[in-house]
Amino acid sequence: MKTDMTVEQLVSKVNDLALIKRDYCVDANNLVVHSDCMGSKLCIGDSSYIMQENAKKQLASLCNIPYSYINRIGGRHPELVDINFNTALQDISSTRLIRTVGQYARAVLSDKYRRFENEDVLKTLLPMLENYKGLSVVSSSLTDAKMYLKVVSAKEEAEVRVGDVIQFGALITNSEVGMGGIAITPFCLRLVCTNGMTLPKYNKSVRHIHLGKKFTTIEEYEASTVDEDELFSRVSISLLSALDPLYYMKVIEKMKLAAEIRVVDYQDSIDKVAKHFGLDEEERLRIIHHYLAEHDTTLYGFVNAVTRSAQDSLTYVRATELEKIGSDILYEGVKAANRGDESEVFGLLS
Repeated sequence: MKTDMTVEQLVSKVNDLALIKRDYCVDANNLVVHSDCMGSKLCIGDSSYIMQENAKKQLASLCNIPYSYINRIGGRHPELVDINFNTALQDISSTRLIRTVGQYARAVLSDKYRRFENEDVLKTLLPMLENYKGLSVVSSSLTDAKMYLKVVSAKEEAEVRVGDVIQFGALITNSEVGMGGIAITPFCLRLVCTNGMTLPKYNKSVRHIHLGKKFTTIEEYEASTVDEDELFSRVSISLLSALDPLYYMKVIEKMKLAAEIRVVDYQDSIDKVAKHFGLDEEERLRIIHHYLAEHDTTLYGFVNAVTRSAQDSLTYVRATELEKIGSDILYEGVKAANRGDESEVFGLLS
């Protein structure tokens, strides 16, 4: 499991950003894009903000301009990108919520966006952890797009093999920029090597979307405050579901089954997994390295090689994606084995 920030660092960063966030409610045809040596800027009245990639993608979608074109042309001919954006914006009369932080425009959202700010989520979440079966934050991160917290409970654990202990908890994410609402996904941590794995296929992720009532002014938008009791209730119910022994013992049983399924040709299997999930060459080689180092030729060992490689990822986001890929391989592999169709799982099993 890759780590990035301590929970104290996360709280400090979130609180610092809260002080410099500002939102605008603007008619799209009053927006102007202007590029200079600092990048593509979104101009709102007398203020201008450098667009982060997420905001630029959302603006391109609003203007019905392929982002691949914006990305390709922008570096060489930014003036053409400005013309494309500004021409398209003149024909759009809808109200947009523009979210900024400091000198950056971070999101271009609809007029029904509902706020769940990171600081509000932390304010609700962190005090409840001690009261929920000994949960603690073991990993966290904050990117331009999302906040991540991975929590596990030392009280909710089980063994796959003797001494191979798995602890259960949840991955909690939130986006303030339209890249997903509050999501709570079951998560587990293998203590022997600190491999993490999200488990979306075993129990549905619970999502609380950022969709509220339509607003026409910034005052109406800002008046839509978070119902802390509602948020607390939703998060607590989701955590209890993820920590239900009736649920997570089913995961343990699948891990035990995986530990009895042999991998025939690990190199061919890794090649097929890499192609299926779009892994790059460096990721493929890391999985091979960890598979050989693990000395475990079962499907369980194969899955652990994938999740162990996540710790070597350059970014926290990619590490979390690899943790989910490991979970998908476990889920599909055991399901195929139960059907007697092992050969169907990426050519993986004996």
